[in-house]
Amino acid sequence: MSDWLLLPLILLAIGIGWYLGRRERKGSRYYELGLRHLLNDEPDQAVATLVTELNVDNDNVDTHLALGGLLRRRGELEKAVFVHENILKWARLDQAARHNVQMELARDYLQAGLLDRAESMSMTLAAENPQYRSESLKIALQVYEQERDWHRAIEIAKQVTGGAEEAQIERAISHYLCELAELSMIQKDPESAKDFLVDAIGHFAQNPRVSLLQGRIALEAGDPLAAIRFLERIIEQEPVYVAESMVLLETAHQAMGSEDAYRRYLEHCLTHFPSISVVLALGRVIRDQEGTDALARFIANQMTQNPTLRGFIELIDINLGDAEGAMRQNLHLLKDFAETMIADKPNYRCGDCGFEGKRMRWHCPSCRGWASIRPIFGLEGE
Repeated sequence: MSDWLLLPLILLAIGIGWYLGRRERKGSRYYELGLRHLLNDEPDQAVATLVTELNVDNDNVDTHLALGGLLRRRGELEKAVFVHENILKWARLDQAARHNVQMELARDYLQAGLLDRAESMSMTLAAENPQYRSESLKIALQVYEQERDWHRAIEIAKQVTGGAEEAQIERAISHYLCELAELSMIQKDPESAKDFLVDAIGHFAQNPRVSLLQGRIALEAGDPLAAIRFLERIIEQEPVYVAESMVLLETAHQAMGSEDAYRRYLEHCLTHFPSISVVLALGRVIRDQEGTDALARFIANQMTQNPTLRGFIELIDINLGDAEGAMRQNLHLLKDFAETMIADKPNYRCGDCGFEGKRMRWHCPSCRGWASIRPIFGLEGE
C-alpha cells in the first residue's frame, strides 16, 4: 500500500486509541471520585457522581444495575428509574440482559407507585420470558392488590403455580375472595358473599377470616345458631383471632339465650389459649350469673396468672363501686395511670415486618403480607 494511503489509517488508529484511552481514564476518574465519596461517608455525593457522570456502556452495565438496586433500596425511586431506563436506552443488550433490566425497572415502577407502567412491563415480561414469568406475575399481583382489583388479582394469582410459595398464593386468593365477600355485604348482597366465602374455603380451609364473615352474615340474617357454629370454629383454626369474634359471639348467644353454652366455650378458650378479651367476656358472664364478688375473685385470679393492664383496669373498676374517700381517689389515679400507659400502645403487630397499629388489618400495608398482622400479647396487650 502506498505511503499516502497508509498515513490516514495510522492517524485514524492513533485517534481511536486516544479516544478510547481518554474515555477509559474518564470512567476510571468517576469511579475513583465515587469511591472517595463513599470512603468519606458521603453516600449521596457518591450516588450523584455515578448517576450523572458515568456513561452507560456494555462494560459497566452490571455497575449500573447494582447502582439502580441500591437507589431503590434507599427509597430514591426516581433515580433508580432513571438509571434502569438509561441502561435500556444506551446499552446494547442481548435478550436475557434486557429482560433482567426490565425486571428491575418493573420493581422500580411498583415501588414508585407507577402502577400502570409496572403492570405493562411485568405482563410483557411474563409473556416473553418463562424464566421471569413467576416473578413478573407477582409484581402484577401487587399492582392489582393496590388497585383493589380483586377479580384480576385472582386471575393472575391462579397462574402463579409451583414452588415453595404456592401455599402462600392460595392463602392470598382466599383473602381476595374475602375482600369480594365484604364488598357484597356492603352492597346488601349476602348470597354473593356466601358464594365467595365458599370459594375462599376451597383455597384455604383454615382461614379464620372466612368464619368471621360467615358468622356476621348469619347473625345479620337472623340465624344466631349458625353464627355460633361458624364463629366457634376459630379456636381450632387460628386461636389468636378468637378475640376478634367476641362481640359477634356474645350477641349470638344472647339472642339464643344460651349463656351457659357461651360460658363453656369461653372456659375452653381460656384453657387452651388465654387472652384478656376472653377473660373480660367470661367475666361479664360470671357477673351476670354469680354477681360482682365472683367477678372480682375471677379477675384477681386471672391477673395473678396472666397479668395485663386491661385486666388491671377492670379490677380497679370493680373495686371502685365499694371505695370511698381517699381510697376511691387513689383508685381513680391508678386507673388513669394504667389507661395512659396503654392509650398510645399498638394493639396489633405484623409478624413479618413489625408494622404496628391500633386496629386489625388482614393485609399488612407495609410488607403486603396476608394475615400476618396479629394481636399483641403481653402486659400491654392481650
